[in-house]
Amino acid sequence: MAEGLTGLAALGAPEVSGESGADEHAAQVGARVAAARKQLGMTGTQLGELTGLRKDQISKIESGRRRLDVAELPRFADALGVTVRHLLGQAERPALAVAARLAAGAGPEASNTARRRARQLFEIDDLLTQVTQMSAARPSAAGQLVAEQSRLRFGSLPPSKQAAQRQGRELAELTRRELDLGSDALGDLAGLIEQHFAVDVALSRLGTEVDGLCVHSGPAALILASSDFPEGHVRFTLAHELAHHILGDPREIIEEAEGDMFADTAAEWRANAFAGHFLVPERGVRSVLDWLGETPGTVTERAAVALIEHFGVSLAALVYQLNVIGVLSYSAGQQLRGRGVAALLALHRDVAPTGAAAGIRRTRRSPERLTRRALSAAREQRLGLSVVASLLERDDDQWLWNEVMAGQAQDTADPGIVL
Repeated sequence: MAEGLTGLAALGAPEVSGESGADEHAAQVGARVAAARKQLGMTGTQLGELTGLRKDQISKIESGRRRLDVAELPRFADALGVTVRHLLGQAERPALAVAARLAAGAGPEASNTARRRARQLFEIDDLLTQVTQMSAARPSAAGQLVAEQSRLRFGSLPPSKQAAQRQGRELAELTRRELDLGSDALGDLAGLIEQHFAVDVALSRLGTEVDGLCVHSGPAALILASSDFPEGHVRFTLAHELAHHILGDPREIIEEAEGDMFADTAAEWRANAFAGHFLVPERGVRSVLDWLGETPGTVTERAAVALIEHFGVSLAALVYQLNVIGVLSYSAGQQLRGRGVAALLALHRDVAPTGAAAGIRRTRRSPERLTRRALSAAREQRLGLSVVASLLERDDDQWLWNEVMAGQAQDTADPGIVL
């Protein structure tokens, strides 16, 4: 708190002169409280329970007849999922504002673990912005074009599952075409997303009860996926969440377990279709099958394993996509799934030498934009190692010292960490 300042002035609130000015400021703060409460679908009684006040006191605050004390502002901000700056009418710090809304959410522990990691990353984003004047992420020209065209063409939810799947495919084809990706396998999917769509991407060990989440609000955007799944599963999650972002899904925070991703809703049908066609495009599939010498209209076990390896997807995702593009019948697909990916890989190692798509790597990946700036700031002694440790999810002091100060991480790095 700045020396010599007290009350709201210490929080950076504008000075108000006279009783009328104070009353006007109280009314403005009260109106913001009311708007935030209504947006959450919260009653005055519920807000009072969260802040320790009676319903009539909440009503007076919202109407401007009672001023919020400086000590009460943080409680109201936490309860409403906004920042104190928002309640005071000050310019928002986007990353910090999103972090506050993530903190306000509550749910199952698995979901809360993902929220905590996302909140931590947004708070580090805000810190780096303040300390190093880090710029917000910016999309590439091609990525911006994809987003604009997709929201123009697919701005409303499709009326049927068939229409949703068609839109998902068209969006995947549009994205590959504008990004000049051809029809072959995608390599570093997380890096591709960050490069073109102004979305930070993180992988973290979140368990298997939650696949990941997508958070986007103005310039602040993050896709977080659990790396406790096989690599192919993780890639599908990233592509699925990317679809929600590109399409401008109105939900600011999208939390998803597998049951949520495959829910019978237009939004999920479309996102899944996008993920399937984006990761495993039909032309690419037919090219690989032709190279393997497969008889048209058939997909052998060996070919399926080769496709899993080539495109880096799970067996379930591959079977789903092969059914959709019509090169594998539903019954044949179920037989393949019944065999199990481990058994198939063991039988056909010649076409899947790494088995990477089915392996669980438990990778920890921090957003490249944040990692690059944090390491630079720490080496310049503008940022403490504790921030880098939180960003990289590391508590090994020697490793951190080698990486940050001596640049020797290549000798001692954990293979599960991507810098």
